[in-house]
Amino acid sequence: MPATKKKTAPRKSAPKPASKKSKPATTPEHKAATAALKLVDEAALLLRKGISTGAKTTESARIEAKKKAHVLLNKASSSLAEVLGSGTTALRRVINKI
Repeated sequence: MPATKKKTAPRKSAPKPASKKSKPATTPEHKAATAALKLVDEAALLLRKGISTGAKTTESARIEAKKKAHVLLNKASSSLAEVLGSGTTALRRVINKI
């Protein structure tokens, strides 16, 4: 009996490496909003910690946590106010050009 050639499956090429997705360009407003959100999260963490351990901590420690949280929230508020102010200024310039 003659020898028959064995059929082989076509070879698959090596998988292509995953392409890196480019990050969308972040605007200064987006960066400021992200920074403000981090400040708010940190303030909330301080306040939650003060509430959950309220009986174990002294009143002065709770007041100190409240003050720190207040400072963080003021920083977040002022950074967002700056972003809104710059956005308002840019919008007024565009409107005035029209």
